[in-house]
Amino acid sequence: MATISHPPHSLPRHKEWTVSYTQRDVDTIREQIEQNESAKRHWLFLGLIIAVAALVGAIVLLSTNYALYNSSQSERKRLAEENAALKTRADQTQQQLDTLTEQQNKSAQSRADAQAKLDRLQSQVLKGKASGAEIASFARMVYNLPNSRVELSERPPSDLFRNWKTTNGSMTEVYTLVGGFADGKWVVYSTLVARKSAASS
Repeated sequence: MATISHPPHSLPRHKEWTVSYTQRDVDTIREQIEQNESAKRHWLFLGLIIAVAALVGAIVLLSTNYALYNSSQSERKRLAEENAALKTRADQTQQQLDTLTEQQNKSAQSRADAQAKLDRLQSQVLKGKASGAEIASFARMVYNLPNSRVELSERPPSDLFRNWKTTNGSMTEVYTLVGGFADGKWVVYSTLVARKSAASS
């Protein structure tokens, strides 16, 4: 077995301890160093695997978050488009409702005006104070009522029941008024018997 020692000329003058290593000791130290280096490499490799796994996990997480973000953006865009479409339809519906309401109000006002005019003419007719033109207008208004009839509160004058001519725009119309008594009420019916151009009348 080999013994390692200092050469004689390097020995100090005073008595000192010397350390001797055998080949076995050297081999043991080398094995320990190799084991330590192997353990370091093992831990470094394990750390590398953990770092790679963490990196892969981070990439997967980022990809998932990006996909969710894109999905949420698409959903938000879809909802915004649906909301805009609903708002447009609501605006259109409101406009249609406003137009219909305006038409109904105008129609109701026209009916109220026509009813007021009919009531006024009817009062004049019953009193015998209506002119020929007013009676002709009364006949046309009665004709345009449902069933072309009107109920009176008292007996109308006898000279009411004949033909009456009126001009409506470019047309001349002739109406016949017919009266009767039914269910305790006087009823006047109006019938359109002729219509022709005013220029040819």
